[in-house]
Amino acid sequence: MRNIIYSEVSPGFLIQGLGLHPDGESGYAGKIGLNEIMLLAADHRAPAMETEGQVFEVGLAAGGNQFRAGDILMLGSDELLDRMFQAMDEMEQRGVVVSLSASDDPTQIHLDKQAVSSYVRSWRERKVPFICLWVVEPLGAEAQAKLVTLVRRMMN
Repeated sequence: MRNIIYSEVSPGFLIQGLGLHPDGESGYAGKIGLNEIMLLAADHRAPAMETEGQVFEVGLAAGGNQFRAGDILMLGSDELLDRMFQAMDEMEQRGVVVSLSASDDPTQIHLDKQAVSSYVRSWRERKVPFICLWVVEPLGAEAQAKLVTLVRRMMN
């Protein structure tokens, strides 16, 4: 299966943690088991490549009253969210599902990520399996290790 990871942050920890290598000018590539991985910068979107496989978005979120440093905020297709919650439970990691659009529903937590909103809508419309993972700042070594572990578990 093909997996595309878009990174809003410096991808060094993902490259090392996932064992990726440079892939021409487009980014980094590698494999976990039978799963192919392509890592691209968030500003290097390749919608044509997103027609098969899974899409991951990795980035940062600002802290605030609702979140603690190191919390992982998530948005995604139902199947991948279910799998992510299972992986987080095994790691005893706190995860919070968020919405990118403001709502009158007081149970929904809104996250302002305008740079990602149009891509998320596109993935939903095309029924591309996707998961967005945003770590509440700062992105220290512990948070980096959590992200790598979660991405690895989602690909097994």
